[in-house]
Amino acid sequence: MQIHSSIETYNDLPPIVTMGTFDGVHPGHRALLHRVSELARNEGAPSVALTFWPHPRIVLSQDAEKLRLLTTLEEKTKIISEAGIDHLIVVPFTKELAALAAKDFVKTILIDKLRVKHLVIGFNHRFGKGGTSLKEIIKLSNLHGFDVSQFRHIDIHGQFPSSTKIRNHLLNGEIIEANMLLGYQYTINGQVTGGMKLGRSINYPTANLMLSEKAKLVPLDGVYACNVQVMGKTYGGMVNIGVRPTVNHQMDNRSIEVHILGFQGDIYSEEISLRFVARTRDEMKFANIDELRLQLQKDEIEIRKILSDHRLNFIP
Repeated sequence: MQIHSSIETYNDLPPIVTMGTFDGVHPGHRALLHRVSELARNEGAPSVALTFWPHPRIVLSQDAEKLRLLTTLEEKTKIISEAGIDHLIVVPFTKELAALAAKDFVKTILIDKLRVKHLVIGFNHRFGKGGTSLKEIIKLSNLHGFDVSQFRHIDIHGQFPSSTKIRNHLLNGEIIEANMLLGYQYTINGQVTGGMKLGRSINYPTANLMLSEKAKLVPLDGVYACNVQVMGKTYGGMVNIGVRPTVNHQMDNRSIEVHILGFQGDIYSEEISLRFVARTRDEMKFANIDELRLQLQKDEIEIRKILSDHRLNFIP
């Protein structure tokens, strides 16, 4: 997949196009992208996904301080590449772009710059200032001579996946439900930083994580079973998310600490990934170090069992 940081660098044949923010790139997004890729192969045309960065709500200040992203641009790019798309165009989202009416967006972006052959839109996708209806899009397609089709929602265990639903599950600590709608384990990436080193004194050393994207959504405070990818290998992990204000620079000023099961070594400054499997309990305050140590021992037993059961029951 070719990645373009500007629409100006696209110079391939008239493409099959879809567009959206694709936050989370959930199964609905991926089914849409696969459909675009399939149509492109059938029509002998390149497939193009247009996505917008930063997120439009951040640029337009629409509750931007409350917005949390399911995927960073790097994470989103990786998942989209796996859907078979030929070109990903990351369109810088600006207030000037937001001010374009749908008819002007179609003319200046889709026609003049991309020479779109076929536009595939999601079930509830809207674009242009004030949004537009499918009926209006069809009129524009007839005017400019390109095809348009609408991709329907897909059903996941009786639910339609949506980025909003997934965010709400994560904010409530409902990892299993969020992962079901995502179709993969919710993931956080970041760099290991220095911490208070309290865990070392009780045989539970932790790596403190500084996120690569400040607006990345961090699940509800508590303790989690996770898979941890570090230095090319995957380990089990006990993750604590809490409210120590001095540990990292994430937007919510919360700490993310992971004890990596069976791992020994110095990973300061290493990039690691946490893939969330389940939430086990609330964050707790302990009267003394001995109480903390005993609880961590209980956590380890429970989390090892969860991760073992998950591996046995997991279907890729």
